[in-house]
Amino acid sequence: MSRRPHESGLVYFVADGLTLLLEFAVYFISLLPAVAMVLNAWESGVWRALFSLVVAWYLSALLFVLVIVGIKRFLVGEIRPGRYLLTSKRAFPWIGVDRLVKMINRSPFRSLIIDNAFYRTLYLRGMGADIKSTLLLGQRVVIPEPYFLRAGHHVLIGDEAILSAHKVEHNVVTLEPIEIGDNVLIGARAIILPGVKIGANATIGAGAVVARGAVIQPGETWAGNPAVKVDLFGRRPAAGKVPS
Repeated sequence: MSRRPHESGLVYFVADGLTLLLEFAVYFISLLPAVAMVLNAWESGVWRALFSLVVAWYLSALLFVLVIVGIKRFLVGEIRPGRYLLTSKRAFPWIGVDRLVKMINRSPFRSLIIDNAFYRTLYLRGMGADIKSTLLLGQRVVIPEPYFLRAGHHVLIGDEAILSAHKVEHNVVTLEPIEIGDNVLIGARAIILPGVKIGANATIGAGAVVARGAVIQPGETWAGNPAVKVDLFGRRPAAGKVPS
């Protein structure tokens, strides 16, 4: 009778504990100069203190982004596409940056980072995304792997859309870039999976799920779950017919 290998959750507790310590350090570095600014301004009057509080908020958000980006660039480094065992050393960089992205997503600065063009561009490009400053993101858009995002000019991604460049299956993670051309509209709550390529002037309907590796030609409209090509009137291809 074969014995199953003993699995211990200790490694997960240690990893989560180190993540919490890192997150505490990031907040400490980001907030310390802002707190000092407000305390110094408080001695000069209430109004100056209130003005300093607003400035401190934007300064803290800027430092928060710069620290996260710095950790990714100088401590983690480049992440390459491919297929990796989750328990292998090659998957560790992906897991590490995943923790950094989650720090951004649960931070009080998330809305500012997503909604403001300066902070959005600084964060995404700093994490390795190839995007233009005309990229627009709706509320609560999720991009777990910003370093695998390639987007052209005037791309609009609707509220709560998910652009996931990873797929986990049978303890193996697959990482593939997502490429988006110019003037593309991705509807609210759409899900774009790894390896998808979207041509210029294409439209992805709200709630669509674009399967891994799908190639959407320029000017096409795709909708549904799984997403397929539709015509201008929203009609799908006939049953058994492959979209041209």
